[in-house]
Amino acid sequence: MREVILRQVSIGGRLRGVGSGPQTGLGATLLRLSSMQGPPLSPISVSRAGAVMGRGSGCDIRLPDPTISRRHATISRQGDEWMLTDLGGANGTWLNDAKLDKDVSAPLIEGDRIRIGPWILSVGAWATTTMALATDDDGASEVRVKTISPAAGERMAMHRLRLLVDCAGRINRAMDDKALAESLVEAAVDGTGYTRAALLRPGMDGLDVEVLGWAAPDGTAEGIQFSRSLVRAAAEGHMVSLDGDVTPDYGQSIADLNIHSAMCCPVEVDEAVAACLYLDARGAEASVALDDTGFCEALSRVAGLAIANLRRRELQKRQTRMTEELGAAREAQQFMIPEDVPRTGHLNHAVVFEPGRSASGDLFDVMAMDSDRVALFLGDVSGKGVGAAILMAAAQAYLRGAIDRHDSLQEAVEDLNRYVVDRTPAHRFLTLWVGIFHKDGDVEFVDAGHGYWAHITSDKVVVDEAAECPPVGFDAEINYPSEHVHLGPGERIVLMTDGVPEQPDLAGNQFGTMRIEETLRGSASTESDVKMLLAAVRAHAGGQSPADDTTIASVGPDA
Repeated sequence: MREVILRQVSIGGRLRGVGSGPQTGLGATLLRLSSMQGPPLSPISVSRAGAVMGRGSGCDIRLPDPTISRRHATISRQGDEWMLTDLGGANGTWLNDAKLDKDVSAPLIEGDRIRIGPWILSVGAWATTTMALATDDDGASEVRVKTISPAAGERMAMHRLRLLVDCAGRINRAMDDKALAESLVEAAVDGTGYTRAALLRPGMDGLDVEVLGWAAPDGTAEGIQFSRSLVRAAAEGHMVSLDGDVTPDYGQSIADLNIHSAMCCPVEVDEAVAACLYLDARGAEASVALDDTGFCEALSRVAGLAIANLRRRELQKRQTRMTEELGAAREAQQFMIPEDVPRTGHLNHAVVFEPGRSASGDLFDVMAMDSDRVALFLGDVSGKGVGAAILMAAAQAYLRGAIDRHDSLQEAVEDLNRYVVDRTPAHRFLTLWVGIFHKDGDVEFVDAGHGYWAHITSDKVVVDEAAECPPVGFDAEINYPSEHVHLGPGERIVLMTDGVPEQPDLAGNQFGTMRIEETLRGSASTESDVKMLLAAVRAHAGGQSPADDTTIASVGPDA
């Protein structure tokens, strides 16, 4: 049995409601990651643009450790949710003790734990269903904290074993964290000489703990205080107790409680400490038996398995919900962007759509206005999932009607802009390129924050990245003046969503506009434009799934 001598100063533990201070919810602009375990790491803020995590110098969140891949995982904003995606790191990415599959995104919620290499990162603030408690700094007086040998766990009597089986059944029937914590602390009190128990999660600074559940004779949390020495030792993976031969100097507030025995056991999930089981007994309350140690050790191991199973179930539920939502969004999207677009009026055009890892809001349509004019538009709604798909479908339908109703293209786009502003939240908008193709080769168009279109002539390819107008949906008073370009015989306009230029390769390098120009120089028709460009983007991705939905359309006058 190894003995550790610690000094202690009482600071008087106090109960604090976690929800009392300002918090940043996961619906906010920034996501906060805080290191719970691992080498020193300052708190990390992730913006809506997302972040790549890894040890490579180009990563947004650099984690310099040999167990982490150069590009290990990503955190991205998809619609109203933050998503964590493993990129195939050698040692995996874990969410709440469940390992993620490569290239499969998992939604993040407040209070999640991300394990990557030696780090455990906390997502957002603590959940408001729990409470935070300051531990007592037991460092001023001589207090012996003993590391308990695992061999003690082998001395359980048969009646303890039967009780453990019963407790294990209760713990594994728990359907959420609260029920699991309550079952565990009740089992700990029922099966030992301790009269109080709490399931704790150590805080980021080592001073506070998150109380997940507790059991006490009076059924309240009043008077619950914890030794910082025990919690710290358990958080490092040691099963520890206070030596009953030495009276610790807890300070007046805790000395009055007359605690004569205390124990803290780590609850491990895949070799990482997920929580700590803390127990104490006071005054004339029942004395602690020797085999209480082994019972608590076994109980902690059962709890670790139960927590791992619960985390896996939670992850499966999130991913199932996300899959169902994305399936509905994908169905709507594919309905609005058909694979075969029939020839329209005097235009020769081709379109191809490649779904990304998550359904977004790419929109495309072409419509004959009269014998001399054909309208065509392509756009991209911000965000992912059902919300983006709904806005995509509504915008597409409304724009068709606006083009019919108004005498000018500018009026039609401004009408759409007011419609979107009035009916969507501030973070929803769409980029849009819409043009009216005249039979004489004149093209009147509005580029509303879209960019990424190319003009192919007989001797060159010019890619335009800079849009003249802001996206649709920011401000109802924005003006959208139209521009003009002329298409001669054999010339074409190629439109694309940002899934083309922003597709990364395995090293994170984007496809970019230069590759767009190089690819289109070797094409001679609208059909080959879309096929060759899509093939080049796929080759650049190196076998990865598309990072975003990819829509490519090529249009030009009849030969």
